[in-house]
Amino acid sequence: MITLSRSQVVGAEILSEDRVRFTAIQEDHIYGMEVEMDVQGSTGEILTIKGLMKRYTTPICPQAVDVLQEAVGMRLRGETWEYDIMRRIGRKGCQHFAEIMIECGRCLDPVRMSSALEEALKQDAGLDQNAFLQEWLASHPEARHGCLATS
Repeated sequence: MITLSRSQVVGAEILSEDRVRFTAIQEDHIYGMEVEMDVQGSTGEILTIKGLMKRYTTPICPQAVDVLQEAVGMRLRGETWEYDIMRRIGRKGCQHFAEIMIECGRCLDPVRMSSALEEALKQDAGLDQNAFLQEWLASHPEARHGCLATS
């Protein structure tokens, strides 16, 4: 029987008030790749991106690393951002890189919200966290669409 186990892991580091660095990996029996990208938090604009292919299937695959640079300037916002990443990076370069980038984008607003909550709790340990998160979402309209906290 053929089996497959694929893992994706996304880590986020807050570099500044409005800059997040994502480091993400995708591993399975065939492929192993990593992406590191810096994103402007408020706009979702990709500022820098690097990729690494550790395991791949064809000699053409590593060429996809260069295609990642087409993502600089793209935004992880809007109704078609996932489609745009898949079209520009997935089709021209590597679908696996695109999948990793999309997962990072889905994590952007929860990372920003979590960071804001952490800072607020430093100021007031008894903070009503639910109320804080609702206020944060109300003051960050860009995060309302796609953030699971609003569901």
